[in-house]
Order: sequence, then C-alpha cells, then structure tokens
Amino acid sequence: MTVEFGVLVDVREEGAGYSAERIEEVVLADRLSFDGAWLPEHHLTPDGMLPSPLVMAGVLAARTSRIRIGTNVLVLPLHHPLRVAEDAAVRDLVSGGRFVLGVGQGYAEREFTTFGADRRRRGALLEEGIAVLRGAWSGRLGVTPRPQCHIPVWTAGVTAPGLRRAARLGDGIIVYCATPSDLIARRQLLDEVAPGPTPLICTSILHVDDDPDRAWSDASPGIAYLEGEIASYSNTELAPLHRKNYLVGTPEDVAARLLHLHAAIHFTQFAHWLRVPKMSHEAAVRSLKLFASRVAPAVRRALPPD
Repeated sequence: MTVEFGVLVDVREEGAGYSAERIEEVVLADRLSFDGAWLPEHHLTPDGMLPSPLVMAGVLAARTSRIRIGTNVLVLPLHHPLRVAEDAAVRDLVSGGRFVLGVGQGYAEREFTTFGADRRRRGALLEEGIAVLRGAWSGRLGVTPRPQCHIPVWTAGVTAPGLRRAARLGDGIIVYCATPSDLIARRQLLDEVAPGPTPLICTSILHVDDDPDRAWSDASPGIAYLEGEIASYSNTELAPLHRKNYLVGTPEDVAARLLHLHAAIHFTQFAHWLRVPKMSHEAAVRSLKLFASRVAPAVRRALPPD
C-alpha cells in the first residue's frame, strides 16, 4: 500500500535568517523524497505566521524539483475566488504541475472582521468559491492562464458539518489535529457523516530523535505554543501537555505509532510540522533526516502491497 509523507511549513519571525532556513529545510525535504510541502494561512498573528501562502508557494516552487507544494489551508472566504484561481494557475505552471490547493472556511473571528468578510456565511462562501475556481480553470469564465493540468482541491474540515461539506466538495479531505487520538476521533466522525472511501491528508505534530528525552525537550516548547494558539482562537484554556499524547520520540517508536494510526484512519498522506516554533534549525534537520531514513521506510515496509 502506497502511503505518502509531507511537511507543514510556516514563516514565523524568530530572528534574522529564519525564513531562509525554512526554505533550506523544504529544499532538504525535497531531496529526501518527501511528497508534500504544505503552507498554512493566518493573519494578524504576533509572530507573523504565514499570511501569504501563495507567495511562499512560488518561492518554494523555484527552489525545489519534485515535491508537491500546497496550501493547508487557504482561507477561501477571505479572498476573491477569481484572483485565487489566477494565482493558483500561475503557481501550477511555474511548478511544473506540482501545485495543490487546500482550502477551508476559516474560523478566526478577527480575520473575518479585519478583511470585511461575513463569518456567518463562511460555509456558503467556501462552496461558492470552489465552484468559481473550477469554473475558472475549466475555461468557462475566460480566466487565463489555464493550469498545466488539473489542480487538486483538497478541503479542510473538523466539525461534522465541515467534514460532510469537505467530502462533498473536495478531491480529498485535510484534517489537522495535534495528537493521534484526536485524528482517530475525526476519522470516526468523518465515517459517520460521509461514509465511503475518501482520500485523507492528516496533518499533525511529529518530531524524532535517537534520544527520546532530547526529542521531547526540542519539541515541547513549540507544541505548547501551537496548542496555545488554537486555544486562543477558540477562547479556551490550554490543557496540560502529556508527552505520551504526541508523536515525539525515537524513529522506531514513532514508526510503530504511525502504523497504528494508519490502521485506524487509512490516511493517504501524513504531514507534520517541519519545525515547530522555538525549535532550532539543527533539530529540525536532524528529525527530517531520521524520518526519511528510518521512519518512512519502516512504515512503508510494514504495509501490505497495493
């Protein structure tokens, strides 16, 4: 059975050279045969996050040769869909057909308020926007340039209505959860609201090191930061972190847990934060190399052939 692995990439303001390091890390992921590099979108964050994923996608397309580059996810209701269609077509052309558009309805109230978008209609705006995208690329709307090939539209969902909509609208579904247990719960919810074979990209947190204590020491500050961000968006309190809940440890331990996760949810691709906040470039590179050399091969060897 073929399974893919990817990385999530942001560009946070953490000192001079940080963005250049991020690009070099994606170049390394490309060389190490990762399948996807995924770019989130958030606005008005204290650290800069990544407000312009389509711009960054063009940068990465110019520096890589084989890895697919996608958004995970572009908040479509904040944008004019025709402009997104044009930008995505250009990214597809400059990348040689390697671009994937992941879209979602968004949730952060301050983003909708600032951009003047109606948050109450975000589900309808997502549906309308996807229809415009496909109409633009098909040639029906006279939009140019045309993509080199079909641009996959993957749709994000978390809640029951969101997952049902994503299964109906997208070429596949994107789900982000920080822990395997939450990913399994989302898969169970998806099976309830939209049963049937659905391509699924799971995005989450993962970090490996030969020293399990160093792995947790490197990753835990960033995990706390990321979980704190999500808590702030939803106006909830950050729950205590428990090491056993996250895919952090030795390559062998993480490979075994990924196999268990795949058996439970049958993901098409698993993509993890290439470098969580507060982590050093050296720790991120070490983890990438260990994942490529020992985790991914172990998982693929253990799965039955297609």
